[in-house]
Amino acid sequence: MWKDVPYVILSILIALVLLSLHFPAQGEELGARATSQIEAGFTSNGTDSGIGEPDTFVRQVHVLEIGSETPELALRGSVRFEDMRFRVQEIENDQSLGVSLAVGRQVTPELLLRGAVSAQVSDVGDDWNFLGFYIATRTPSIAAEGSAEAVWRAGDTEIKARAELGGHRYGDASFPTLPLEPMKLQADDTRYRGQVSVRQALGAVVGLAEVEGEIVDIPERDQVDLGRLPGRRLRGSLGGELGWGSVTVLAEGGGEVVWVDERQLLLPYARLRLALAVTDSLSLEAVAGQRVELVDNLDAAGSHDRRLSVGLRYALQPEFAVLASAGRVMRVGLIDPTMTSDETVLALAFEHSLNAHFAYRAKVSHTSHVDTIETYEKTEFVLGVTGTI
Repeated sequence: MWKDVPYVILSILIALVLLSLHFPAQGEELGARATSQIEAGFTSNGTDSGIGEPDTFVRQVHVLEIGSETPELALRGSVRFEDMRFRVQEIENDQSLGVSLAVGRQVTPELLLRGAVSAQVSDVGDDWNFLGFYIATRTPSIAAEGSAEAVWRAGDTEIKARAELGGHRYGDASFPTLPLEPMKLQADDTRYRGQVSVRQALGAVVGLAEVEGEIVDIPERDQVDLGRLPGRRLRGSLGGELGWGSVTVLAEGGGEVVWVDERQLLLPYARLRLALAVTDSLSLEAVAGQRVELVDNLDAAGSHDRRLSVGLRYALQPEFAVLASAGRVMRVGLIDPTMTSDETVLALAFEHSLNAHFAYRAKVSHTSHVDTIETYEKTEFVLGVTGTI
């Protein structure tokens, strides 16, 4: 299946072209938008590692979106290209190309059906920390995902059912600075996920209930060669959302049952979000939570993550704003609690929109990272411009 992903990308591109031809033929006006973002910056740690050195970089992101919408049918497609280049530490240069296509149909006044497919090819450079020795690597990969969703709304009730299939396929990593044969360093994964959620208005409060299941499958060869383990999890949660004037509060709590490495674990799940519009110019948002992660693994199976972030936005003028944020992510290995990661990011940014088509941004950030293998810090200064047509 996954060897055909490049053909999936080609099929989506063809579908985008047909989409652009189909709607004008029916007398519909096709909407299209192209956005380009270019950032130049300085970093004190170009490799995000314990041996990182200062460097300068240029990052560019280009996105083309097309689509059309009627009362019954909506179609959206996009092509995205991203490129990151460093002046000195070229091993960290990354490139990716992604395409996506989404469709939504209002079958009845109560029932909405959605579907989406996406695929992305990437070439990523990194420094591999092997027993304290840093080795430059370059790894090609393909990621793809498909989803289907049904949303039923009637009165104060909303029921949503969603199914997803996705995964990653990694090629053999090459070693540009060493005379080594290419070898595989990252395990492939296939993810199956299903979710059912209910929202019920109860006066000023909206009650929330959700059940989610996920299976992450790892090829047997990668389990043996790379020590990566498959896993399953089942989550159940209850919560509520309250909007009171300029304040919105969302709280969910529950538990996750995880099956991995012939073990069964029961771990807490929680999510809390607070949004506050202090004045017309000043807004604040805080998010906290904890959950199980099976795909972006910290140990052989995954991790249990706790996250906390606070963001503030102050509009000096309608087109000029100051943003400040602080975030922390603490991870613990799912089956090996000695594997830990703790990262804190502080950031301050200024955004100015000159008009509807052009804006620029200046940002400074500082990252502190501590994990089982290494400790490092990074400070970045970035200036970026965004143009939209």
